[in-house]
Amino acid sequence: MRAPLPLAALLLAALLLGGCAASDDEGPGRLATNDDPGYSASGAEVVQTGADGQPKYRLRADKVRQDPVTGAVALEGVDMTVSRPGGERWRVQAERGDLPSDARRVTLQGDVRLEGGTLRIRTATLAYDLDKNRVAAPGEVRFEMAGRTLEASGLEADLDSRQAKLSSRVHGRFTP
Repeated sequence: MRAPLPLAALLLAALLLGGCAASDDEGPGRLATNDDPGYSASGAEVVQTGADGQPKYRLRADKVRQDPVTGAVALEGVDMTVSRPGGERWRVQAERGDLPSDARRVTLQGDVRLEGGTLRIRTATLAYDLDKNRVAAPGEVRFEMAGRTLEASGLEADLDSRQAKLSSRVHGRFTP
């Protein structure tokens, strides 16, 4: 399996097409100076592919800003689709997100919604391990599946096996 391309290389096309800006001046088309090598993009889309050339995930964000020192990327208005072997897809949306330079996981904040098949998860913060297809939410979680609703504090889930662990204060509602 080949190593994923650095996120900076993947965002280059979005920057060239969407315009560049210095991090403290967001005017379109302005290139960063040597004093401020950071960049940002609006309306960016990143597609990470696997060794087979098929998309592993497609990430769209209203705004993208890279930290020039760490290579981490801050996201606003996140809409992401994760494709799994066998054709299963997971869609996750959030107000904000952080993607480290290795692009193997994403931490999402603000009205996070994850959906796949009949499963829906809503929470304020969600960490998504893109390699293992596992998610974790430290706070309040609403977990819906096939007409059943569970609310809890804390969640760890393996999306491939569809197994979840709700940590505490679990309350459920089951309707016929």
